[in-house]
Amino acid sequence: MAPPRGAAFASDSFKLIRRKSSVSDLSPELARRALMDAFAEADKDASGFIDRAELVGVIQKMGVHMQNPTDDIDALFEALDIDGDGSIDVVEFCTKFEPAIKRDHGVMGKMDVDVVMKETFDKMLVDARDQRTAVNRSFMQAREDCQEWFCKKFLGSKWRMKTFDAFYTNGGKGSASRLAHLRKSLDEAIKGKNEWITTSLESDQDFKREVLDKDGIGTFADKWLARLEAEMGTITAKRLASCETNRTVPSNP
Repeated sequence: MAPPRGAAFASDSFKLIRRKSSVSDLSPELARRALMDAFAEADKDASGFIDRAELVGVIQKMGVHMQNPTDDIDALFEALDIDGDGSIDVVEFCTKFEPAIKRDHGVMGKMDVDVVMKETFDKMLVDARDQRTAVNRSFMQAREDCQEWFCKKFLGSKWRMKTFDAFYTNGGKGSASRLAHLRKSLDEAIKGKNEWITTSLESDQDFKREVLDKDGIGTFADKWLARLEAEMGTITAKRLASCETNRTVPSNP
């Protein structure tokens, strides 16, 4: 059964609120209702779901900065599509803004829905970009860590690029799923128990031609995983420091 449409929750009064751009100084309950209205506005075909094209309209309206439009839209869509079914319903949409609503209510008591939406979209993009950077950087660092012996065990790097795609790029829908799949796959490769690697060594021509010592794959995976955890640890530390800074409210003189 399709979830209730956002339009069903959006009264005429709330539509009027948004048309007049009066979406600031709202209580949490009014902010949630305004978000349902925003969903209804985005759902142009009244299907009860937001697709990628409709999401683009929301992003443009919010003025969210895109570094790489294709990757960024994909990242936002995957973050909002919680159940991974290829569409965003009103519950998924509103759920993603709930942390910002609770945060702003705790700090300020009232909030601006447009600000809540833009800040949430921006955070989603920062998280996705940070993860992509960490994965790519750790992948390159692992190659550097293996510099001394790499050419003795491998005749090329096509196998590495295919492994990157299998372990991360094609590892699932959403950045969290891909990261979890990457960690799991690397751990299996380190232990020599990854089925995709085993199959590739037997049937993939690039693997058969380039891999001289299959144990080298496990060693490379070990280096990659170590570098990845270090990168993700740095990201987590920066986020925690930022949260502590944002929690500090200067006292009145």
